[in-house]
Amino acid sequence: MSTQLEQLKRAAIQSRRVPLGADQRLMVLQKLQGRLEIDQLFEVFTRELEKQIDISRLIWEHDEISHIVRRGGGTDHRQTFALKFAQTSLGMLQYSTPYKLDEDEISLIHTYHRLLAGPLSNAIEYNRVRNLALLDTLTGLNNRTSFEQDLRQSIALTERRNNGLILMIFDMDNFKQVNDTYGHLDGDKVLRRFSLMLKQAIRASDRCYRLGGDEFAVLLTPATRESAQLVNDRLKQLISSDPLLTAHQISSSVGCAAYRQGDNAVSMFERADRGMYRNKHKRR
Repeated sequence: MSTQLEQLKRAAIQSRRVPLGADQRLMVLQKLQGRLEIDQLFEVFTRELEKQIDISRLIWEHDEISHIVRRGGGTDHRQTFALKFAQTSLGMLQYSTPYKLDEDEISLIHTYHRLLAGPLSNAIEYNRVRNLALLDTLTGLNNRTSFEQDLRQSIALTERRNNGLILMIFDMDNFKQVNDTYGHLDGDKVLRRFSLMLKQAIRASDRCYRLGGDEFAVLLTPATRESAQLVNDRLKQLISSDPLLTAHQISSSVGCAAYRQGDNAVSMFERADRGMYRNKHKRR
């Protein structure tokens, strides 16, 4: 029965599939152009392509990142296409379809890919430049602007989903004496090493930031108090086993704020910051 349904569905798709003429190509290109958000670009692309070909699942892989463009169940019929624009790789698109693609369908997909290539190249470059503006150039962590945006978004999501949000603020102990004694070049090495330890201490789903100087932040979600304790314990262990940080007697003070009903970005930050300074004074 399922095979018959697939055949009927495919026949319906084939009955409406026609080669793209110049007018149709121009119309599709106009819909794709100017879309700089990659999700929105692929949404339009998939909607147009599905007028011609039935797609169960579509995955875009680029720069070691897999992005599911169209969610759905996998099938036995999968085919992967390389995307290029002016000899520049734009990644791979993997199609899962209810049936094996024939030559006409593959040719049609190539036509759509040629229309997609220019807008996708623009969107990738736009996102690359935008992401650079949100990075701390010294450490490679997200910067304060990124932190403020992400904290507001994380609070909004937590209010809807009630999945737990923890903000951790870290301040490096004994860092000032590194700059004063050895200079800023050594200080920069210590900052980069501490940033690496912080990234290793968190989960892939968590995010870390350099707020400025030797102050750092981590957003944990979903999270509990135990999640924050695990991060702090892992960071302490990593610091204590690192030759550069131990040579300079570097440690860290931390303050935590768990989301409470009615919190905003300012109230969470102030609570975590006060906790960090309390812990720092206790260590002196």
